[in-house]
Amino acid sequence: MIGQPWTPPASPVFEARKSLKPPAGLISVCVTVYNYADYLPDCLNSIAAQTHEPLDLVIVDDKSERDESLAVAAEWAARNAGRFWRATVLTHARNQGPAAARNAAFTHAAGAKVFIIDADNEIYPRCIARLDAAMTNGGFDATYAQLEYFGNERRIGSADIWDPAVIAEENYVDVMALVKKAAWKKIDGFSHIEEGWEDYDFWLKFIEAGLDAGYLPEILCRYRVHGKSRTHTDAYAAHEKLREIMAYRHPGIGK
Repeated sequence: MIGQPWTPPASPVFEARKSLKPPAGLISVCVTVYNYADYLPDCLNSIAAQTHEPLDLVIVDDKSERDESLAVAAEWAARNAGRFWRATVLTHARNQGPAAARNAAFTHAAGAKVFIIDADNEIYPRCIARLDAAMTNGGFDATYAQLEYFGNERRIGSADIWDPAVIAEENYVDVMALVKKAAWKKIDGFSHIEEGWEDYDFWLKFIEAGLDAGYLPEILCRYRVHGKSRTHTDAYAAHEKLREIMAYRHPGIGK
Protein backbone atom coordinates (compact mmCIF):
# COMPACT_ATOMS: atom_id res chain seq x y z
CA MET A 1 0.00 0.00 0.00
CA ILE A 2 1.41 3.38 -1.03
CA GLY A 3 1.38 5.74 1.94
CA GLN A 4 -0.53 5.26 5.19
CA PRO A 5 -4.36 5.26 5.44
CA TRP A 6 -4.33 7.72 8.34
CA THR A 7 -2.24 10.41 6.63
CA PRO A 8 -4.21 13.23 5.02
CA PRO A 9 -4.03 13.32 1.20
CA ALA A 10 -2.69 16.29 -0.72
CA SER A 11 -5.30 18.99 -1.31
CA PRO A 12 -5.68 20.89 -4.61
CA VAL A 13 -4.82 24.58 -4.62
CA PHE A 14 -4.84 25.27 -8.37
CA GLU A 15 -5.64 23.33 -11.52
CA ALA A 16 -6.04 24.30 -15.16
CA ARG A 17 -6.27 21.97 -18.14
CA LYS A 18 -6.74 22.35 -21.86
CA SER A 19 -9.02 19.35 -22.42
CA LEU A 20 -10.51 16.36 -20.64
CA LYS A 21 -8.66 13.79 -22.75
CA PRO A 22 -4.88 13.54 -22.24
CA PRO A 23 -2.92 13.96 -25.50
CA ALA A 24 -0.75 11.23 -26.98
CA GLY A 25 2.77 11.16 -25.59
CA LEU A 26 1.82 12.99 -22.40
CA ILE A 27 4.53 12.97 -19.73
CA SER A 28 3.90 14.15 -16.18
CA VAL A 29 6.54 16.27 -14.48
CA CYS A 30 6.30 16.06 -10.69
CA VAL A 31 7.90 18.84 -8.66
CA THR A 32 8.23 18.54 -4.89
CA VAL A 33 8.84 21.71 -2.90
CA TYR A 34 9.54 22.41 0.76
CA ASN A 35 10.69 25.91 1.68
CA TYR A 36 12.36 26.44 -1.70
CA ALA A 37 10.52 29.56 -2.86
CA ASP A 38 13.77 31.20 -3.98
CA TYR A 39 14.67 28.29 -6.29
CA LEU A 40 11.22 27.17 -7.47
CA PRO A 41 10.76 29.64 -10.38
CA ASP A 42 14.07 28.61 -12.00
CA CYS A 43 13.09 24.95 -11.70
CA LEU A 44 9.66 25.56 -13.23
CA ASN A 45 11.06 27.76 -16.00
CA SER A 46 13.41 24.93 -16.99
CA ILE A 47 10.41 22.58 -17.22
CA ALA A 48 8.41 25.03 -19.33
CA ALA A 49 11.39 25.25 -21.73
CA GLN A 50 11.32 21.52 -22.55
CA THR A 51 11.31 20.55 -26.21
CA HIS A 52 8.87 17.71 -25.43
CA GLU A 53 5.53 19.37 -25.98
CA PRO A 54 2.72 17.45 -24.16
CA LEU A 55 3.45 17.91 -20.45
CA ASP A 56 1.37 17.48 -17.32
CA LEU A 57 2.78 19.58 -14.46
CA VAL A 58 2.13 18.46 -10.87
CA ILE A 59 3.60 20.56 -8.04
CA VAL A 60 3.33 19.28 -4.47
CA ASP A 61 4.12 21.66 -1.60
CA ASP A 62 4.98 19.65 1.51
CA LYS A 63 3.58 22.24 3.95
CA SER A 64 6.23 24.92 3.53
CA GLU A 65 6.08 27.24 6.53
CA ARG A 66 9.34 29.19 6.40
CA ASP A 67 8.66 30.89 3.07
CA GLU A 68 5.99 31.48 0.43
CA SER A 69 6.65 28.34 -1.65
CA LEU A 70 2.97 27.48 -2.04
CA ALA A 71 2.01 31.00 -3.13
CA VAL A 72 4.95 31.12 -5.57
CA ALA A 73 3.91 27.75 -7.03
CA ALA A 74 0.26 28.75 -7.45
CA GLU A 75 1.12 32.12 -8.99
CA TRP A 76 3.61 30.62 -11.43
CA ALA A 77 1.20 27.85 -12.44
CA ALA A 78 -1.62 30.31 -13.08
CA ARG A 79 0.63 32.51 -15.19
CA ASN A 80 2.13 29.65 -17.23
CA ALA A 81 -0.77 27.19 -17.40
CA GLY A 82 -1.04 27.61 -21.17
CA ARG A 83 2.29 25.81 -21.67
CA PHE A 84 0.92 22.57 -20.22
CA TRP A 85 -1.94 20.21 -20.98
CA ARG A 86 -2.64 20.42 -17.26
CA ALA A 87 -1.01 22.38 -14.43
CA THR A 88 -1.81 21.30 -10.88
CA VAL A 89 -0.66 22.59 -7.50
CA LEU A 90 -1.26 20.47 -4.39
CA THR A 91 -0.39 20.96 -0.73
CA HIS A 92 -0.13 18.78 2.36
CA ALA A 93 -1.96 19.69 5.56
CA ARG A 94 1.24 18.88 7.46
CA ASN A 95 4.82 18.18 6.50
CA GLN A 96 5.23 14.51 5.56
CA GLY A 97 8.66 14.34 3.92
CA PRO A 98 9.87 13.86 0.34
CA ALA A 99 8.64 10.28 -0.05
CA ALA A 100 5.04 11.27 0.68
CA ALA A 101 5.31 14.34 -1.56
CA ARG A 102 6.60 12.26 -4.47
CA ASN A 103 3.94 9.62 -3.95
CA ALA A 104 1.26 12.32 -3.93
CA ALA A 105 2.63 13.68 -7.19
CA PHE A 106 2.69 10.23 -8.81
CA THR A 107 -0.85 9.56 -7.60
CA HIS A 108 -2.11 12.71 -9.33
CA ALA A 109 0.02 12.27 -12.46
CA ALA A 110 -2.02 11.77 -15.62
CA GLY A 111 0.85 10.50 -17.78
CA ALA A 112 2.03 6.91 -18.03
CA LYS A 113 5.58 8.23 -17.63
CA VAL A 114 6.61 10.55 -14.81
CA PHE A 115 9.70 12.73 -14.42
CA ILE A 116 10.66 13.56 -10.82
CA ILE A 117 12.47 16.72 -9.75
CA ASP A 118 12.94 18.59 -6.49
CA ALA A 119 12.25 22.32 -6.59
CA ASP A 120 15.87 23.37 -6.08
CA ASN A 121 17.07 21.57 -9.22
CA GLU A 122 16.77 22.28 -12.96
CA ILE A 123 16.84 20.44 -16.30
CA TYR A 124 18.12 21.32 -19.75
CA PRO A 125 15.57 21.78 -22.57
CA ARG A 126 16.16 18.38 -24.21
CA CYS A 127 16.04 16.42 -20.96
CA ILE A 128 12.56 14.90 -21.05
CA ALA A 129 12.57 14.30 -24.81
CA ARG A 130 15.90 12.46 -24.65
CA LEU A 131 14.93 10.37 -21.62
CA ASP A 132 11.61 9.48 -23.24
CA ALA A 133 13.31 8.39 -26.46
CA ALA A 134 15.77 6.24 -24.50
CA MET A 135 12.93 4.65 -22.54
CA THR A 136 10.93 3.90 -25.67
CA ASN A 137 13.87 2.57 -27.69
CA GLY A 138 15.34 0.53 -24.85
CA GLY A 139 12.14 -0.74 -23.30
CA PHE A 140 13.28 0.45 -19.86
CA ASP A 141 11.13 0.96 -16.76
CA ALA A 142 13.10 4.12 -15.96
CA THR A 143 15.77 6.26 -17.57
CA TYR A 144 18.24 8.70 -16.03
CA ALA A 145 21.02 10.96 -17.28
CA GLN A 146 24.27 12.46 -16.06
CA LEU A 147 24.10 15.33 -13.58
CA GLU A 148 25.77 18.72 -13.53
CA TYR A 149 26.36 20.08 -10.02
CA PHE A 150 25.99 23.84 -9.69
CA GLY A 151 25.65 26.45 -6.97
CA ASN A 152 28.13 26.00 -4.11
CA GLU A 153 29.91 23.28 -6.07
CA ARG A 154 30.56 22.87 -9.78
CA ARG A 155 31.38 19.45 -11.20
CA ILE A 156 30.00 16.55 -13.21
CA GLY A 157 28.03 13.89 -11.35
CA SER A 158 28.87 10.22 -10.91
CA ALA A 159 25.94 8.61 -12.76
CA ASP A 160 26.88 5.52 -14.73
CA ILE A 161 25.41 2.49 -16.48
CA TRP A 162 22.73 0.61 -14.51
CA ASP A 163 24.47 -2.21 -12.64
CA PRO A 164 22.52 -3.74 -9.71
CA ALA A 165 25.64 -5.28 -8.17
CA VAL A 166 27.43 -1.92 -8.05
CA ILE A 167 24.34 0.00 -6.93
CA ALA A 168 23.98 -2.44 -4.03
CA GLU A 169 27.32 -1.10 -2.76
CA GLU A 170 26.82 2.61 -3.51
CA ASN A 171 24.03 4.62 -5.08
CA TYR A 172 24.93 6.74 -8.10
CA VAL A 173 21.42 7.16 -9.56
CA ASP A 174 19.67 10.40 -8.60
CA VAL A 175 15.93 10.67 -8.12
CA MET A 176 15.81 13.02 -11.15
CA ALA A 177 14.64 10.36 -13.58
CA LEU A 178 11.83 9.38 -15.92
CA VAL A 179 9.87 6.50 -14.38
CA LYS A 180 6.93 4.52 -15.69
CA LYS A 181 3.96 5.01 -13.39
CA ALA A 182 3.30 1.26 -13.57
CA ALA A 183 6.81 0.61 -12.18
CA TRP A 184 6.21 3.05 -9.31
CA LYS A 185 3.00 1.18 -8.47
CA LYS A 186 4.71 -2.21 -8.69
CA ILE A 187 7.24 -1.33 -5.99
CA ASP A 188 4.66 0.43 -3.81
CA GLY A 189 6.09 3.87 -4.44
CA PHE A 190 8.59 5.71 -2.27
CA SER A 191 9.11 4.72 1.36
CA HIS A 192 9.61 7.26 4.13
CA ILE A 193 13.01 7.01 5.82
CA GLU A 194 13.53 9.51 8.60
CA GLU A 195 17.14 10.48 7.87
CA GLY A 196 16.95 10.34 4.06
CA TRP A 197 18.08 8.09 1.21
CA GLU A 198 14.52 7.57 -0.03
CA ASP A 199 15.91 7.69 -3.57
CA TYR A 200 18.48 4.94 -2.86
CA ASP A 201 15.75 2.84 -1.26
CA PHE A 202 13.56 3.43 -4.32
CA TRP A 203 16.23 2.10 -6.70
CA LEU A 204 16.96 -0.89 -4.48
CA LYS A 205 13.26 -1.74 -4.60
CA PHE A 206 13.50 -1.37 -8.38
CA ILE A 207 16.25 -4.01 -8.41
CA GLU A 208 14.33 -6.35 -6.10
CA ALA A 209 11.29 -6.17 -8.38
CA GLY A 210 13.35 -7.11 -11.43
CA LEU A 211 12.79 -3.73 -13.08
CA ASP A 212 15.34 -2.28 -15.48
CA ALA A 213 16.67 1.27 -15.80
CA GLY A 214 18.66 2.79 -18.63
CA TYR A 215 21.47 5.31 -18.38
CA LEU A 216 21.73 8.10 -20.94
CA PRO A 217 25.32 9.46 -20.88
CA GLU A 218 24.38 13.08 -21.50
CA ILE A 219 24.38 16.02 -19.08
CA LEU A 220 20.66 16.80 -18.95
CA CYS A 221 19.95 17.48 -15.27
CA ARG A 222 21.30 20.18 -12.95
CA TYR A 223 21.67 19.41 -9.25
CA ARG A 224 21.92 22.49 -7.04
CA VAL A 225 24.41 22.24 -4.17
CA HIS A 226 23.50 24.47 -1.21
CA GLY A 227 23.55 24.36 2.56
CA LYS A 228 19.80 23.88 2.99
CA SER A 229 19.47 20.68 0.96
CA ARG A 230 18.48 17.55 2.88
CA THR A 231 21.39 15.66 1.35
CA HIS A 232 23.84 18.06 2.99
CA THR A 233 22.14 17.97 6.40
CA ASP A 234 20.28 14.87 7.58
CA ALA A 235 21.63 12.27 5.15
CA TYR A 236 25.34 13.12 5.52
CA ALA A 237 25.10 13.21 9.31
CA ALA A 238 23.42 9.78 9.42
CA HIS A 239 25.51 8.10 6.72
CA GLU A 240 26.50 4.95 8.61
CA LYS A 241 23.07 4.53 10.17
CA LEU A 242 21.50 4.78 6.72
CA ARG A 243 23.80 2.06 5.41
CA GLU A 244 22.53 -0.19 8.18
CA ILE A 245 18.93 0.71 7.34
CA MET A 246 19.46 -0.11 3.66
CA ALA A 247 21.09 -3.46 4.54
CA TYR A 248 18.18 -4.31 6.82
CA ARG A 249 15.52 -3.28 4.31
CA HIS A 250 17.18 -5.03 1.35
CA PRO A 251 19.10 -8.03 2.75
CA GLY A 252 19.16 -10.01 -0.50
CA ILE A 253 20.77 -7.36 -2.70
CA GLY A 254 24.50 -7.72 -3.28
CA LYS A 255 24.66 -11.18 -1.69
